[in-house]
Amino acid sequence: MKKIIGIIGPIAAGKDRVAAYIKEKLHCPMYQISSELKELAKEQGISINRRNLINYSRKLAATHGDDYLARRILEQSNDELIIIVGMRQIGQIDYLKTHSSFTLIGVDAEPKIRLNRVQNRKKIGDPMTLETFIEIEKKDDGESVQKISDCMKRVDYTIKNNGDEEELYSNIEYIMKTIKLRQ
Repeated sequence: MKKIIGIIGPIAAGKDRVAAYIKEKLHCPMYQISSELKELAKEQGISINRRNLINYSRKLAATHGDDYLARRILEQSNDELIIIVGMRQIGQIDYLKTHSSFTLIGVDAEPKIRLNRVQNRKKIGDPMTLETFIEIEKKDDGESVQKISDCMKRVDYTIKNNGDEEELYSNIEYIMKTIKLRQ
């Protein structure tokens, strides 16, 4: 049975940084749910933006089940250990829990810290005020198939990423040792 490390969290919590660290230490592939979604959207000629991807994600969930993107990744990978980043649907988590040896890590940070990270990356369309940032998160969590708040309730381990890199990496190492991925 494949071993999967799932990493979830809200926008700019540090999911990719956690995944990259684990990938480097364990020499295993990393997949992103959003990359799988974007690839499918491009094949359908859908313009890649946040709203279109949320709508397309709804359509895929209604047509194929809300586990579809996780199922595709698991079926396509031949590796015994993989990292999957960014599950935002309960069905994705449930599928991985029943079809693999699955450990789910939640990464979170204070909203002000996450907003600062968003502002620093300077992506077009990203919110620039704390009020707008929180409003978008609540709206996305409430009206789309993405239910990050519900998904975060299912994590096996939580990393609070409010500190520096040293603290983050120490927390990751602790989890890897606990789940017996590191000595």
